Amino acid sequence: MKKQFIRLFLLIFPFITSGQSIFEKFQNNKNVTSISITPKMFQMLGSMAISSNDPESIYLKEIINEIKSFNALITSSYDIITQMTKWVESTSKKEDIDKIFSISEEKIEMNIYAKDGQETGGLKTILIFSKGLPIKQINSENNAEKIEAFLLLVEGNISIENISKLIGKMNLPGSDQLKKAGI
Repeated sequence: MKKQFIRLFLLIFPFITSGQSIFEKFQNNKNVTSISITPKMFQMLGSMAISSNDPESIYLKEIINEIKSFNALITSSYDIITQMTKWVESTSKKEDIDKIFSISEEKIEMNIYAKDGQETGGLKTILIFSKGLPIKQINSENNAEKIEAFLLLVEGNISIENISKLIGKMNLPGSDQLKKAGI
């Protein structure tokens, strides 16, 4: 009986884990910095009393009110970056999220994907995947190459410009590339 249970578990396990989002999968991984802001938190932030004299605070509140979910992963683990790359490729196809922007510089490659929203000019989903190209890691005994990747998924009624400003305010990876691209 115990062997049958183990066999059944081994057969079902891949299906259980494949339904898990990449953000849930790496949420507690020690090699990943994970940021997840829930809709409840956005409601709380949006309802905060702010000074009507500060235009920047008002603008940020407007951005926050339109966001439904915000998930980000940051890692330098090659294996995790490979999984993130595969996830972005499959999710963009499966969810019909179009690549709208791509930039490749000396040390970084960034792709931005978007799914149109209901409002004109608005987006329902923004997916940003940025990964560094191999760089020699300083203070490494074996001169291993270090790559850092940043994956961001934002859902709501949003614009790429607003997300760019929010990323800049949060000082997240990729903000410099968005500025260079004029976003």
